[in-house]
Amino acid sequence: MRYFILSILGLVLLSCKKVEIKPQEPLAPQPIITDTTFVDSTVSLKNTTWVITKVLNTDMNEDFRSDTLVFISNNVYSFNGVQSTYNLYPNNTGFTLTLNNTVWGHISGNVFEFNLTQGVIENSQFKNYFTGQNVVKVWMYKL
Repeated sequence: MRYFILSILGLVLLSCKKVEIKPQEPLAPQPIITDTTFVDSTVSLKNTTWVITKVLNTDMNEDFRSDTLVFISNNVYSFNGVQSTYNLYPNNTGFTLTLNNTVWGHISGNVFEFNLTQGVIENSQFKNYFTGQNVVKVWMYKL
């Protein structure tokens, strides 16, 4: 019995294998992003021309128009030949487009990425930038 127990104990000890543990290779360094400003880089209006075809104002009066918006750079546009500034920056649902010095004042509205890539904005609500009150709904397309 003693030999039997010693032989089993010997087999158990001989069957144990030590596993070599290799340290993980260090990860390559990652760049640190310090610029947190939003940039109109993936979707841009720069060098595009849009035509406003219809406007619905807060009095529910339809105004069929033919206004031309030419986006000259990432922050300058022309409204029927008069230059002003604009902003396009991402938000939770798409982009916020702010147009300064329009015939309706400084207006800001939400547009989706597919509106910009497909070149059609329909029934988009624009509000007064300073008061937040509804000003106009705009229909326009990209040339």
